[in-house]
Amino acid sequence: MTNIADKNRLHWQCRRGMLELDDMLHSFLQHGFDDLAKNERDQFENLLTCHDNLLLEYLMGRTVPSDPDTAHVVNKIRAAAQAAT
Repeated sequence: MTNIADKNRLHWQCRRGMLELDDMLHSFLQHGFDDLAKNERDQFENLLTCHDNLLLEYLMGRTVPSDPDTAHVVNKIRAAAQAAT
């Protein structure tokens, strides 16, 4: 389980300055992150270290991460965003 301090830290890391990224990441953090397994949470945190342009390419489906674990988390984020619309 993620504690409040960790979740707050992730909230700030999800603030990217691109509306599309902010919306998708914050929505996922609120509605999908808690359902992730520990290794998936770690992949989500690693994903947040990507440059904004690459992260946007991943989340828009224009580029697929070469790492299958990262691609799996990207797919979860994308699916959650589609379900929210």
